[in-house]
Amino acid sequence: MSSVIKSWADAEDEIPQPEVTTNPDGTKTVISYRLNTKGQKVKITQKIKEVKVQERVHPSIAIRKNWSKYGKEKNTPPGPDTRTTQLGEIVELNLGTSWKEVEKQEEEAQEEKKLQNVQRIKCRICGGEHFTSKCPFKDTLGAEAAANELANAEAAAAQDGGDDGSMQNGKYVPRHMRRDASGNLPVQQGRDDSTTLRVSQLNNIVDEDMLRNELFARYGPLQRVTVVRDRDTGDSRGFAYVAFASEGLAEQALNELNGKGYHSLILHLEWSKKKK
Repeated sequence: MSSVIKSWADAEDEIPQPEVTTNPDGTKTVISYRLNTKGQKVKITQKIKEVKVQERVHPSIAIRKNWSKYGKEKNTPPGPDTRTTQLGEIVELNLGTSWKEVEKQEEEAQEEKKLQNVQRIKCRICGGEHFTSKCPFKDTLGAEAAANELANAEAAAAQDGGDDGSMQNGKYVPRHMRRDASGNLPVQQGRDDSTTLRVSQLNNIVDEDMLRNELFARYGPLQRVTVVRDRDTGDSRGFAYVAFASEGLAEQALNELNGKGYHSLILHLEWSKKKK
């Protein structure tokens, strides 16, 4: 004759404790018992694989996780026990999108700080952000500035009693800024670009040594090879200027290499200064 269950407390006492078995593959088999809606005892078998996940939490949460447990989980290690706790999937809740704006503001602040730390290039002739040798006003403002500097140096030399003009007011005056016996400045001749080619559509990995030793080695010796680079990053801008020993060698390189492939790109060669 089956015994009659008088209360849910008596039924709870008759349910055996869960049995946990460790499998050779590292998983655990948990056998537990519970009562269904009809009051019948049901056996449940679960295979569980434990995965350790390391996470960063607030210090107060970390302290709470170390609190001593009570009841059926008394004397158990920190963390949930699969014998008494059913784990669910982790759901991350984002309450707003303001964090995106904060990250964007931090990135912009870092970029501004980098730009402030970059040393700016200043032209001595016009004060622009470029090299003095690349100044577009060097033929006009440059001659005027040199004349004014020479006049100031001569005036200072006259007060100090200078005679030969090479040392004025204790400062050395370059030869190209000294006046001749007639009082005239030497004529400044511009750089001869009649033997210079502009090479464009270059791969970013190409540098001066590759142009000198690989591409134009048979047309050497070369007078000057300059790869134009970005002022801030130093990366190649995809074109360069190559000066040859003679105009004939430059023309030969132009006819033979224009339209040829070099490092996955098609070269384009032209005269740096248009022929008249």
